Amino acid sequence: MRLSGSLLFHLNLSYSSIEPGERGAIVERCYWPILSLLAGRPWLSLCVEASGHTIERIAEIDPGWVRALREYVGEGRVEFIGSGDTQLIGPLVPAEVNRWNQRLGVELYDELLGLRPQTALVNEMAFSQGIVDSYLDAGYRTLVSEWNNPRRTHPEWSNELRYQMVETRSPGGRPIGLLWVDAVAFQKFQRAAVGDMEIEEYRDWVLGHAGPEPRHLFLYASDAEIFDFRPGRYTSEPALDAGCEWLRVGAILDALHAEDLEFTTPSRVCDAPDRTPAEVRLTAFADPIPVKKQAKYNVTRWALSGHDDVGLNRMCYARERLLREHGGSAEDWRGVCRAWASDHRTHLTEARWAGLDRLGHDPRTNGVEVPLLSRAEIDHRGRKLRIVTDGVELVLDTRRGLAIERLGHPAGPRLVGTLQHGYFDDIFWAADFYSGHTVVEIPAHTRVTDLERVEPEIERRPGSIDVTATVVTPLGPLEKRVRVKRDRVELSYRFSDWLRPVGSVRTAFATLDPDTFGGEGVAIVCANGGDPERFELAGMCDQLSSVSPLVSAHGAFGATEGKLTVEGPEAGFELVWDPTETAALPLVSHREVEGRRMCRIAFSLSEVDDTHQEGAQLHDFSVALVPRGLPS
Repeated sequence: MRLSGSLLFHLNLSYSSIEPGERGAIVERCYWPILSLLAGRPWLSLCVEASGHTIERIAEIDPGWVRALREYVGEGRVEFIGSGDTQLIGPLVPAEVNRWNQRLGVELYDELLGLRPQTALVNEMAFSQGIVDSYLDAGYRTLVSEWNNPRRTHPEWSNELRYQMVETRSPGGRPIGLLWVDAVAFQKFQRAAVGDMEIEEYRDWVLGHAGPEPRHLFLYASDAEIFDFRPGRYTSEPALDAGCEWLRVGAILDALHAEDLEFTTPSRVCDAPDRTPAEVRLTAFADPIPVKKQAKYNVTRWALSGHDDVGLNRMCYARERLLREHGGSAEDWRGVCRAWASDHRTHLTEARWAGLDRLGHDPRTNGVEVPLLSRAEIDHRGRKLRIVTDGVELVLDTRRGLAIERLGHPAGPRLVGTLQHGYFDDIFWAADFYSGHTVVEIPAHTRVTDLERVEPEIERRPGSIDVTATVVTPLGPLEKRVRVKRDRVELSYRFSDWLRPVGSVRTAFATLDPDTFGGEGVAIVCANGGDPERFELAGMCDQLSSVSPLVSAHGAFGATEGKLTVEGPEAGFELVWDPTETAALPLVSHREVEGRRMCRIAFSLSEVDDTHQEGAQLHDFSVALVPRGLPS
């Protein structure tokens, strides 16, 4: 048979919906049975993956399990796969945190297991090209991540690639090997193990992947805690038939072995001779941070939902900045990594959320000198308020809550503004598309905006012109400030202690001018957990649309440096914000309408999915729009 298979069991004692008191039962009912699969099966090899934090906890609960794992690794029966000190979402944390997470993880593996793994499983298979450097710096030579979502945005790939090791690169060009996980394959294995699929049917499905050339398939690469245990995340979890599921796993393996399937490990696949790996980029403009499984499971679940992801991430950013600027020990960095754990941001139990260490908020920012204005023109006629400084021309609409009609350089084209009703002939697009406003959508309930008539207050200051107004909405007053400086416009939104609604909250919209950014060579540049990545604006990207009534967004950019740049051939602009104040994420919508580019960027403060919990504060937000590439 020209097919080999690998089993990779992901161990996570920080599982969001599991209470600390249940961890001993997990080791007994889920982790020991993995090693027991090897008894009486000399032909079987398998993989175990865990964070350093999980290995540390297992060693405290049951050191015998760790000793047994070390013995099997020494015998070559188990290959240990790394993932870092903590299971965190790499594209959503700063590059320095990723570097420390991988470094500290390798050090713990060496201390507790006596090894330094060569292969790492990408946490939650949330991938960006930027995170590659952190793995390479820690000594890894191969990554494991999902095939299905990157494949969807790369139709040019051959399907044969899914069975082969490939190579991908960091933004700076450093290569690393990569093996694919097929989400359908591991979900099929789950169904067979819990009895929702007959073993014979599953066996035939696996054998159908054999081909004329050698192929590799991860039969399983997911959670170990779901067999003979129910974590309790979903009401739809199958009923538990205690003690039977690991027996079914063994029967599945026996059935595949009887058909001469070879059980292998990633290192053996990577060391196979005479293979020249294809080079691929997993990310794309349409999906800059691909994540495992279906579209409902996207990166916003760890950033914009949960109990209070935005607030928790804000505090982590503040602590990271403090350590980066003022120094800290390895244990200080370990604390930041563990505070950024993905499980704190999803189905975390009420007891664990109440006991969570918030780390405190102390960014220690220093005051920045504001350049004086040598040009400050104000023209307020009717509904239009026009302000011109040395490097900015801004027109606001006072009948639409200070929406931006025009933003650009006084001597340059419009960069961001409003596309008026009728700009497009297509009736589907025959609406006003504003900039600088806020939209709150509560599914099946209401839609609230700040596009109301206001009487603004205008204040001249030495370094700025400030325009303020309060918009009364059904959800409460929204205080808005537009501060026009020498080279930028700062937009601030204060929600007056609103509670976060069970809905999406998008603010500071930026609608790109199709005439200025209508041609080729337009790109978005931002960092997603590493060095900045460049994404050409081409094809469809629709992060602002809902996946379903239960999931309000299709994804986001990580923008982990608090900056997103829009580059054009002649002009562009930056969006700059401080994630230590509000860890919002930028969402992008892009398509072609009647031969013209329609692109909008908005910042999300809240999204809805299965992890969303009521009761969090809705955080205020400020962002600067900075024109670039224009006359000085």
